[in-house]
Amino acid sequence: MKTLPRRRTPGIWSECREKLRHVRLRRSVGPYADGELTGAARARVAAHISRCWVCSGTLQTLRLVKSSLRRGPQRAPASLAAARLHRYAHRLAGSAPESPADGGTAAPGGNRPPPDRPPAP
Repeated sequence: MKTLPRRRTPGIWSECREKLRHVRLRRSVGPYADGELTGAARARVAAHISRCWVCSGTLQTLRLVKSSLRRGPQRAPASLAAARLHRYAHRLAGSAPESPADGGTAAPGGNRPPPDRPPAP
């Protein structure tokens, strides 16, 4: 009886190659999103992203995060310590602090309750 040579399944090897490509190229998704890649490297990563749902999801997440950071506040809010120092300095000077946190409505002289609350006993 004549035995036929075993045929290798081409799907397994192509799948393996794609996994190796993914391992090599997944680190390039961030630089690709930032526009740091040029030429052949950019084309390789773009081709991989078009086939790999994990990397395309990562790219989409990076783009969403970057766009939300661009739309965010342009300056950092004042720290609590800085706000307290500012309020204390105004209290010592005898003037009301004008801070966005309290809308500039703090009374001179300290921590008086707002007019809608009765004073504490």
